Amino acid sequence: AGAAEEPVQVEERRCPEGRAFGRGCKVAMRFGELVDRIEGGETRLYLTTQELPLLSGGGEALLAPPLSALREKLPLRPRLAGSLCPQSLNLWYGRTDLREGTTSGLHHDHHDNLYCLLRGRKRLRLYAPSDAPRMRTHGRVRRVHPNGRINYAGDPTAADGRTAHDVLRWRLRRARRARRRAEVALEAAESEARRGG
Repeated sequence: AGAAEEPVQVEERRCPEGRAFGRGCKVAMRFGELVDRIEGGETRLYLTTQELPLLSGGGEALLAPPLSALREKLPLRPRLAGSLCPQSLNLWYGRTDLREGTTSGLHHDHHDNLYCLLRGRKRLRLYAPSDAPRMRTHGRVRRVHPNGRINYAGDPTAADGRTAHDVLRWRLRRARRARRRAEVALEAAESEARRGG
């Protein structure tokens, strides 16, 4: 059972409302039902990234269903990744009609990917991030970081993906800790001065 019973949100390639695939037309089902339908030849359903559960500390979990049910069977840090730590692990799962084929269109992900095709074939055309300013992008390329992270005008991030808001929050927390340490040191110095030290 395990992963088969996990609830997932599945995209429909041809939504009844006329919205295009990738535009949020989703249906809920158990992962096992999705597997059965895809293995039975269904080509309209496609599992994409699932919403990651929030951790008690405020961050996001590494895995969402159905992968969370397979945690003990997955290499959470594949040897190929070396010292890199994954931010999240995702599963995309679907089937295509070989006569029609499918394409995901030219796009880029904001994080590194380890792509594993389980069955069939897929052609990937890769471009260097430095090519981005010469391509027709959705938005104006503002900067390409040395690690390949692409920033667009109006949506700046640091090379590690942090937004300006994330950086400000981090600086504020660091400043508050420094202020607290200074207050403690001042109180200790004043106390010692009162004792005539």
